[in-house]
Amino acid sequence: MITSPEINLVFPAYSHKVKKKDGKLYIFEEITNKYRLLTPEEWVRQHCLQYLVNELKYPASLFQIEGSMKVDQLNRRTDIRVYNSQGDVFMLIECKAPHIDISLSTLQQISQYQKIQKAEYLVITNGLSNIILDQSTKILTEFPSYL
Repeated sequence: MITSPEINLVFPAYSHKVKKKDGKLYIFEEITNKYRLLTPEEWVRQHCLQYLVNELKYPASLFQIEGSMKVDQLNRRTDIRVYNSQGDVFMLIECKAPHIDISLSTLQQISQYQKIQKAEYLVITNGLSNIILDQSTKILTEFPSYL
């Protein structure tokens, strides 16, 4: 298990698979069933995914990782999309590395995605703190229950 003792994430630790290839570390992502380059942002994303699926019981089958879309003629990708059972976007999640502060530019980024996606909830996380907003931009103290 890879851990970073100086950084305690707000998400619980979990048992994960890591492999080394060409001198780089990769972490196994269970949603898409593939290994992803282990960056600080990916470390946060995998912990967030595990928390939502294993702790809050969000259905893994309704997640999309790095879903693409057009925003102002530019190709963009959301880190995590969670859909409801009707196929509408339930939640958009933007993950940042722990050393990246959640800032106004991060909020602007996810707001641009929201114009297209119209999610019920928006989440920005750097693994150290989470900002969770509902459609009225009310800040929530915890992740909502999955419907």
